[in-house]
Amino acid sequence: MSSDTDAISRPADTMRERVGETRVKIWFLISANRWLVTGVILTTTYLLLLVFHVFGPSSPRKLVATSGVPSLFSSMVIAIVTSVTLVLSISQFVLAEEIGPLGEQRERMTNETEFREEVENAAGVGVSPIEPSRFLQTLIETAETRARSLNDAVTGGPESAQFDEIAAFTEGLIEHSKIVNDDLAGADFGSFETLLPVLNYNYSWKIFTARTLRDKYDESLSDDVAAAFDDLIESLRFFGPAREHFKTLYVQWEIINISRGVLYGAMPALAIAGYMMLEFDAAKITGSVFGINTAYLVVSALYVLTLLPFAVLLAYLLRVLTVMKRTLAIGPFILRETERLEEVRHEESSEVQPKQR
Repeated sequence: MSSDTDAISRPADTMRERVGETRVKIWFLISANRWLVTGVILTTTYLLLLVFHVFGPSSPRKLVATSGVPSLFSSMVIAIVTSVTLVLSISQFVLAEEIGPLGEQRERMTNETEFREEVENAAGVGVSPIEPSRFLQTLIETAETRARSLNDAVTGGPESAQFDEIAAFTEGLIEHSKIVNDDLAGADFGSFETLLPVLNYNYSWKIFTARTLRDKYDESLSDDVAAAFDDLIESLRFFGPAREHFKTLYVQWEIINISRGVLYGAMPALAIAGYMMLEFDAAKITGSVFGINTAYLVVSALYVLTLLPFAVLLAYLLRVLTVMKRTLAIGPFILRETERLEEVRHEESSEVQPKQR
């Protein structure tokens, strides 16, 4: 038995609580509809332009008397064409990953089939579900079932009092599994409803804690309890490769959505930029609205519309990069900077602490 380990304290049930982020930030980065986020980005840009116009040194005459408007939108044409070319190149890279000779495709299918068979043997089911959300639910339900078996094994004996720490761990795992299972119910792949519960399920901590308790009480465990521990750890280990596989598919799905969104926005943006370069005459727009020059309002709005492809790209990349950051490690590793595990010895003070509510 090792002499040192980390304090075992049950973390919060959601990723947001574990990393200490606000609801608004998590909503903006990953939960919100990406087209809504695109609208928020464009609206914020337009409001910033109006703030600069009102509070910064400005001259409405410059908008009319110079060639600033054609120059501005000509640069936008170059930027749009360049960005579309870049996005198409990324899309081709994603497509290239899906195109390969028969041998590679057969190996991919063999690997997936073998993994499904291992899960089916562990879960005791004939055929595992084909939907990603239901497949993940099967993994979580398997871990929950084995946690119940372990809990029954340590609480049903005459020496159950010394295993209170194990009982607290298994009860917390069962409770959290139910929450994540409910969140996954009915979720369709491609929507973030499938991936967010997966991020909330901190299997890395669960594996680490199970292995730590297994090692800590190794000399006191009966053969049945030790076998129950091993079964639980095995079922939790299935979750890592499954999560990474579905995350990879999800990222590919999102890259396709990014490409489509940028292409949808590119042609209208180019049309607006072309009109502003060829025929737009700011001198024909007179008057003001709430003290703001009307020509500036119109030009700013049209300029923001040409930013649509970039706003779509930014909205989707915010989600993809956040997901990638939160799932960098596979296995019992925790990379969060916000919560450090305190080193203590394997003594009575090292206990699984229940979640603070």
